[in-house]
Amino acid sequence: MKIVKFLMIAILIASVSSVNAQKKVDPVGTWSYEASQAPYEYSSGDIVIAKDGKDLSVQLVLGEYYKLNASNVKYDKNELSFDIFIEGETISVKSTVEKESMDGTASYTDGTIPITAKKKK
Repeated sequence: MKIVKFLMIAILIASVSSVNAQKKVDPVGTWSYEASQAPYEYSSGDIVIAKDGKDLSVQLVLGEYYKLNASNVKYDKNELSFDIFIEGETISVKSTVEKESMDGTASYTDGTIPITAKKKK
């Protein structure tokens, strides 16, 4: 009887953990990003994600005055992707969004580099 109770509790805990892991995370907010392999002037800044009606908008903010609007913004199953046009080239960013962090890649003609971000409070 104790084994049955233990198994039932274990199954319940596993079910709850699995449901929590699959919850959709709201990406709206300001995220501080780092891309250490990018050129210095683009290696850190903010990613600002806002709700624009039913859609999301993304803006890359570098310093006080340099802001770039993203295109092709998509968000599905905690996967965020967008394109950003920098110095004549389209950079495609793809990342997995968690509650307080993002991990992903930025791809361009010379290759792919890692990018991480932490949500600002």
